[in-house]
Amino acid sequence: MISGKVIQGAHKAAFFTELDWVKLQCREKIGFVPFPGTLNLELSLSEVERLEKFSEGIWEELVPPDQNFCSSKVLPIWVGNVKGALILPDADVKIHGRQVVEILAPVKLRDELGINDGDMVVLQLGGIIAKPGLKLSVDAVLFDLDGTLIDSIESYYCIVEIILDKMGFPAVPRQTILEAAKNDEFNWDLILPDVPDRSRQETAAQAWQMVQQIYPDTFLKNVRPFPDTGKVLRLLHDRNIKIGIATSTPQKNISDKMKILDREGILNFVETVVSAGDVERKKPFPDALILCRDRLGVRSDRCVYVGDMVMDVVAGMAAGMKTIGVLTGFETYASLAQNNPDVIIESISDLPDVLEI
Repeated sequence: MISGKVIQGAHKAAFFTELDWVKLQCREKIGFVPFPGTLNLELSLSEVERLEKFSEGIWEELVPPDQNFCSSKVLPIWVGNVKGALILPDADVKIHGRQVVEILAPVKLRDELGINDGDMVVLQLGGIIAKPGLKLSVDAVLFDLDGTLIDSIESYYCIVEIILDKMGFPAVPRQTILEAAKNDEFNWDLILPDVPDRSRQETAAQAWQMVQQIYPDTFLKNVRPFPDTGKVLRLLHDRNIKIGIATSTPQKNISDKMKILDREGILNFVETVVSAGDVERKKPFPDALILCRDRLGVRSDRCVYVGDMVMDVVAGMAAGMKTIGVLTGFETYASLAQNNPDVIIESISDLPDVLEI
């Protein structure tokens, strides 16, 4: 969910939204003809960053019939119980700054919702958009670990940056580190340069040795559970929902990550933990999820797997489970949505909203 404050607009959107080609394309792409004009919201910078991460690659374009009109992009949302859409004009004609968003709706939102300047409005994003009111009925929730329960992404960035510096190699963009981390095995080929008289395998082996040296201290100092992780797991536990963790974390590193959960009192709610050392095949194969399910004594169709990566969605589906993608890890909404999880949520904080508990 994204929240913002209602502000006055420039009163120029009504003309645009009444153009015939705009009405036609809105009906086709967002499912309604917009009321003339838009509702303007001012967002905090943190909300802007969350919105930009969420919406990367999934805007629909309104294509003008000729060069006399500007193009725009639209993104379906919900404003309360009203279906709407964010509209992003072409940069050449955008009159508002980065922190102001405009909202289309089939009705006048100020009247429909009884809102005025200065009021706060919440926009629903993620998989809940497509299925408002969706509730999954389950007996067990299985979680991925990194990027889902614990906020470890920044720590991984730091570890790679420290290693490159110690090895005397140039820094690389964090986007490159992100791409290297998307596979089950970290792809050093995307990170490390060629070194004369050394194979890439030798250079990667040296990098891995350095990872093992700095990993424990760096991880334990910098990694924390996401906000509301303890609150959500306690709620599941209190509602008699079984809780397990199925992760691709190597056996030698799992104890460090469990310490992070334990020091916050969260590990008490987890009935079983399955790591890479417990199974022959790691995700995207479903082996870890199936073993976790068996330990919990629950059928696959009564389980949901929650994870931040495409391979989590693939593994959950292969295990016959419902799947929930979460946007606190490496992936964008677009990359998760391509694999059709049952729901996509912004963070674990939103999990109770999509479960029958």
